[in-house]
Order: sequence, then structure tokens, then C-alpha cells
Amino acid sequence: AMNEHIAPAINKLKSNEKNIEKVFDFTGRIGSFWNKSNIVVINLCNVNTDMKKLIPLLLTNKLYREYKKRRESNSYLNIIVDEAHNILSYQSTRESESWKDYRLEVFEEIIKEGRKFGVFMTIASQRPSDISSTIISQLHNYFIHRLMNEKDIQQVNNTISYLDKVSVESLPILSTGVCVLAGQLAEMPIIVQIDRIEDKNKPQNETINLIEAWGK
Repeated sequence: AMNEHIAPAINKLKSNEKNIEKVFDFTGRIGSFWNKSNIVVINLCNVNTDMKKLIPLLLTNKLYREYKKRRESNSYLNIIVDEAHNILSYQSTRESESWKDYRLEVFEEIIKEGRKFGVFMTIASQRPSDISSTIISQLHNYFIHRLMNEKDIQQVNNTISYLDKVSVESLPILSTGVCVLAGQLAEMPIIVQIDRIEDKNKPQNETINLIEAWGK
């Protein structure tokens, strides 16, 4: 092997290794992936955009393949993807077309066929227009909160067969905590009010009060 030919690949692997170590501990002190728990949270806030696509792909693909082999009737896996537009986007200039296609195919296969193997997906996103239309159209149930962007509303209208015209027209005027529930859970789209989460369990994701900050 000629060093000048493989050096770029090695340097890229070393760079990826540093980013992955920001998420996973490879020292062996923690134990198995599940660590005797049935819930694992993967926090990607400290990695770059490339890793936000790569790590979920590798992890999801590994877990899905394992569950396809197990076929245990008393066990199932639910993969929850928050900020899904960062992971399931179909528009990407940072990766090759073949790699992007592979990334989306893994998640699309789970959406379409995963339930046969006890693997399900729940996704949450503020920008549905950035997510693969195949993934959106294959979901079984939808909780659609207020959407202001015309592109997002059009994407929802085009890909979700459960919605009627009245439900689509109501999306820009929904109040906080109100959403349209559509899918196999309901015979027809209904508007529901989601209860506020208790203060002790609330995530730190509220917009900063600028007027209060300026006053201080």
C-alpha cells in the first residue's frame, strides 16, 4: 500500500472516531449497549452534521438486523427520532448520491417492513418538507401541530392520505398544544388538545425571554 493513497482515508477515519467518541464510551466500563435498561437515549448535540446522519444510520441498521434475526414474539423495538429532518432529509450536498440513497433506504425499509419483525419508528420534526416523502407516506398515525410554512403544508397534504381539506386548512391557525390526529387511530381526522408536561419533566427547550433578559 502506498501511504499517500491511503492517508486521506485513514485521517478521515480518525476524525470520525473522535466524533463517535463524543457519543459512545468504548472503554468497556459501562457494559452492554442496553446496560440492563429498556430505554437508551443517544444525544447528538455535540457532533457535527455528518455524524448526525452517520451515527443514527449505523446504530439503527445494526439494531434492525439483530431484531430481524431474533423474531421474539414478546419483544419489540421502537426507534424514536427527534429532529428527524436532520437525519431523514432527502436533500443533502454533504454526501454522495449513493450514500444518501443507502441512508434513506435503511429507514424506509424499517417504516415499510419493520413491524413484521417487531421494529417500529416514531419520528418528530418541525420541517416535514425536508423528510423523504416515502417515509412520511408510510407512517400509520400522525400528530400534526401548527405549520406555517407553505412548503411544509403542501408536503403534508400531498403525502398523508388520511387528511381532508378542512384539516389541512386548519394547520396554520392551530394554537399551542393543539394538533390534528389522523391515521389508523381515528376513523376521521380529529383536533385534540395535548396536556402540558409537568414542570419537573419539562425539557430545556423554551425560547429565551429577551425582554426579561434585557431588563436584568
